[in-house]
Amino acid sequence: MTRAFTGTYRGTSTEERRADRRRRLLDAALDIIGTQGLTALTVRGLCEQARVGPRFFYEAFSDLDRLTSELLVEIQDSTLARARAAVADMHGTPADRIRAGVAALITDLTDDPRRARLVFAQAYGNEALMRTRFAGMHRVAEVIVEQTRLVLELPEGQDIAVATVAQLITGGAAELVLAWIDGHLAVDRPTLIALLGDYAIDMIERLPAIGARVG
Repeated sequence: MTRAFTGTYRGTSTEERRADRRRRLLDAALDIIGTQGLTALTVRGLCEQARVGPRFFYEAFSDLDRLTSELLVEIQDSTLARARAAVADMHGTPADRIRAGVAALITDLTDDPRRARLVFAQAYGNEALMRTRFAGMHRVAEVIVEQTRLVLELPEGQDIAVATVAQLITGGAAELVLAWIDGHLAVDRPTLIALLGDYAIDMIERLPAIGARVG
């Protein structure tokens, strides 16, 4: 009697093996991009490092742009989740909570320099990654708006002002971290985090003045 194939091989299912290959490809891509740069990423080199056959690469991703975009979104999601959790866990003043969120976000990205390089440096010059990066910055801005409203009691009619401040914080912080990664800002990470926390608080404190101008 022929035994039916169950999709299980050496104790793992087809879906588990597929997920494992996908994870290995993403991890290998992060290592290559984060240490050698985006231009060093090729399907052949990626598959060799991940120990995954090329046909399995195309089973998981349509092309390299798709893979790198998904990797960037994954990093953005984990960073935002950590920042939200840090704000929720901090029960101090509004400024304390803002600083906690900033510290968590920057720490999450820079604990692994490869992640920081992908988010802040390697997107330039690649259209797909730039679109994903800009979308991610908008999501960060939306989280800033969300968290600002949770932390502060803002008057009605401040939507435009809050959105404006969020975009200014996001764009300014991204450029400052990029300068730091590239070695153009000679400060240690605690100082960088403190500077960004001060910047975020200063911008949020300017909400009434900005609201008056844009209103």
